[in-house]
Amino acid sequence: MQRVIKIESGLDDYNLQDALDQNYDEAMLVLSPGVYQIKDSTVHKKLKLRGIGKNAKDVVIEGSLILAKNAEMDIENLMIKHAAIGNNLIHMEEGSRLTAKGVIFNNLDNVSSIYATHADLKLIACEVRQLNTDGRGIVANEKSNLLIDRSDIQYLKLSETKSLIKMSQIREALLVKNGSELNADTLYMTDLNSEYYALSGENHGQIKIDNLQLSRGKIQANLSSSIMKVITDNIDDRHQLVVKTDKAENVAVPGSKIILNNNFNNATLVNFSTGEKHLKSHNNQGTVINRLVDHVSAIDQINAMVGLTSVKQGINQLIALTKFNQKREEQGLSQITQSLHSVFYGNPGTGKTTVARLVAQAMYEEGVMPNNTYMEVARQDLVAQYVGGTAIKTEEVLEKAVGGVLFIDEAYSLYQADSSSNWGQEAVDTILKFMEDHRNDLMIIFAGYPKEMQDFINMNPGLESRIANQFNFEDYTPEEVAEIGVRSLNQKEFQFDEMCYRKAISKAYQGDISNSNGRWVRNFNDKLLKIVAMHAMTDANRDAVTILNSDIEELAGGNKIGKEVMVKKLLAQLDDMIGLNNVKVFVHNLVKQVVVGQKLGDQLGEDSQPTYHMIFSGNPGTGKTTVARIIGQLLFNLDVLPKSTVSEVSRTDLVGAYVGQTEEKTSRVVRNAMGGVLFIDEAYQLTSTGQDSNDYGHQAVETLIPVLENERNKFVAIFAGYTNEMVSFLNVNPGLRSRIPLHVEFADYSSLEVAKIVAKTVEKDFQVNDELLKQVVVDHYDDLPVSERANGRWARNFSDKLIMNHKL
Repeated sequence: MQRVIKIESGLDDYNLQDALDQNYDEAMLVLSPGVYQIKDSTVHKKLKLRGIGKNAKDVVIEGSLILAKNAEMDIENLMIKHAAIGNNLIHMEEGSRLTAKGVIFNNLDNVSSIYATHADLKLIACEVRQLNTDGRGIVANEKSNLLIDRSDIQYLKLSETKSLIKMSQIREALLVKNGSELNADTLYMTDLNSEYYALSGENHGQIKIDNLQLSRGKIQANLSSSIMKVITDNIDDRHQLVVKTDKAENVAVPGSKIILNNNFNNATLVNFSTGEKHLKSHNNQGTVINRLVDHVSAIDQINAMVGLTSVKQGINQLIALTKFNQKREEQGLSQITQSLHSVFYGNPGTGKTTVARLVAQAMYEEGVMPNNTYMEVARQDLVAQYVGGTAIKTEEVLEKAVGGVLFIDEAYSLYQADSSSNWGQEAVDTILKFMEDHRNDLMIIFAGYPKEMQDFINMNPGLESRIANQFNFEDYTPEEVAEIGVRSLNQKEFQFDEMCYRKAISKAYQGDISNSNGRWVRNFNDKLLKIVAMHAMTDANRDAVTILNSDIEELAGGNKIGKEVMVKKLLAQLDDMIGLNNVKVFVHNLVKQVVVGQKLGDQLGEDSQPTYHMIFSGNPGTGKTTVARIIGQLLFNLDVLPKSTVSEVSRTDLVGAYVGQTEEKTSRVVRNAMGGVLFIDEAYQLTSTGQDSNDYGHQAVETLIPVLENERNKFVAIFAGYTNEMVSFLNVNPGLRSRIPLHVEFADYSSLEVAKIVAKTVEKDFQVNDELLKQVVVDHYDDLPVSERANGRWARNFSDKLIMNHKL
């Protein structure tokens, strides 16, 4: 068991140094705010250090720590800085492991803050500061493994090391050498020290970055027998990257300038790894290459996107019509009247912004627009907070966008019905006039969610007549989501079982309620790669490129064999319940039905897919809620549902007090239950008032009916209540019975079954005369009026009273 030791700053009787000298194993040292001074201390076993201040600066350790061979240490929410010259803040020996969360490493010396040899290092939300520019920040050698997540690092040097970087920044220099591999999703790179190459690769180093974001200015890179691949970046006139390399084919960075000799311009750069000086000069003999590596036209990139069939078709038609007009103009013919202005509407993550950026590039590449200007604005960029200011602000934006594309995100926010000012409308009026005057040299794209955009256009009649092109970005299908996910992992050069991945992500997406599409895919893959990284960092046999099926199954909620075992356990749990023989038969048959349906698979058409909505009828205390929870677990482990949750609700959760509230409450309940089981207890109460016009229960049923049909593969609804009342409930609306195909009756318990329930409960903790107890229960229960025989609830209450009397 982990030992927790709280340490206060400034105490002489027992301080942090004393605790470190104890060489604890499996201990957590909890540090109160203050400054702790230590000598060079060595950790030999497993140790955790956790600061309990409001932030990392509240707990400061002055000194150095050494992780001995195979030692493990976790540190969290504190700062470590130097107390002595010439020592690393953290020195990691072979086989050691360090995990730091929310830690600041403040290095005032000229040695590396963290030095690792054949070790595993994980930094999450950390800062590594290096005051002396000769320092090395983090140095990792000899088959070390690094995970850097949401961290700010000053220097990073890798030798024979693998590193995974997620959404992090390197402020001065990065060196990847001696066969090291650096893979990053998003890497922010600044060049605060002009003496060093910001990016360097030596001796078969590999630098692979999904998204490289450079600070303003010119950043220099140097590659020697190494490769650098970047998928996307922000390189433009204000953000430049100059790469010196021995082979141009080793550089694949869109927009970079490549120089194939040793001559730059007359500044001197020091190579980060060795201190060797390199002359930077450029003369007429040097070969300079400006290029977009492996350039693919913007329209081809649009056409290669997953899904969006109607959007692609519409954009191709728009460009074709524009080019056709140009051809007619060249021949002296009149042009066909058209407008480029468009509306992009769709749910989050459907690619509206991505397509807009590519459309701007395509319009330029195809000669439709004179330049490739693309401006992306929102309400705050157009609307001022004083009278007359909005028109000026909006017009400035419009003038800058002429000749290209202006993308107005969440355009509906310009119209705010409940606003006391009309500044947003002033922006719309300014845009309307400008649109008419610039039909051929400006494309304005209004973007937003479907319903909100329709309301926005309806409230501004002048807009609809000026916007000829409306593009509907439809939600991705599960198959399209899987394809997006596969492409993303392939771009990151991961190796995985594609079939296993597609099945898992499709299943998870079907149970999602967020409608976030591509963003959902990104989040799914991020979670998966966190699992992969965690296992890769803790298992020496794992590499940095392989995603195992067990990783996918862990994210999806368990592997096939484990789920099969769980199904058997759940059925055994059901069978162990007292009574309910017909219910047990029903559930066992349900499981068999699911298994058969899964074996048939695609042989069943969409209309033939099974529906598992069901009615539980019976008196109180007959186990309806308990069985519903077991069924929720079964359907999850049978891969019918992506979640094992059971949302238990009643009339009060569904029915409102005024017009419109019931639909809102019911929709919210269904949305929250999506992916699992929705259990509506005493469902007959929704319609028990008949056709009373003042009761909104019927509206809840009417809201449920289309969802039961249209979303039947995304959740299971169980309606529970008294037998006769549930029959009446089904008869109220003809649409209910056809949408709820399964029905099981929960019979009342016999007096002997009630006695067995009591005995089973009491005998868990007490030794009793079993036969005598059962006889007493039978006698008591038989003497009750029928109206008071509450089945399992009576058994529970009787057991509680019996146990309480025994204790007294």
